[in-house]
Amino acid sequence: MYNSGNKGEKTMYKCSVKAQLVLDQVRKKCQEDTQTNNRWYGRSGNYMYIMGRENADGKATGVCHKFAEDGTHKLCGSFKILSDGQITRFTGMSSADWRNFMSSAEAEYKAKYETETIEPATEQKVAV
Repeated sequence: MYNSGNKGEKTMYKCSVKAQLVLDQVRKKCQEDTQTNNRWYGRSGNYMYIMGRENADGKATGVCHKFAEDGTHKLCGSFKILSDGQITRFTGMSSADWRNFMSSAEAEYKAKYETETIEPATEQKVAV
């Protein structure tokens, strides 16, 4: 579940684990760029994303806004992260960022959720 991290915000956004891990990577970039949870520096300006409605299939969607010089912002596009963690659209983010986010999220998913379960060897006992 995704929480934008704003103080006092109780609203949680439900999406698949893989989509959530990609959102965590986006959020990490935002923290590095602007010390906020949803704003980042793009090639052509400053951007912000806003989560949309929950989707039954587990994808994460929302809109992107671009900031003007006077501090106002306008809708400039949208984003969609499929339930398998694939970014199909994220206005204002470079495709290199997309690839980094998806590969980091996939590695984290494998480390956390795809641990091999090895059954201990058992001695064969035969009743006589």
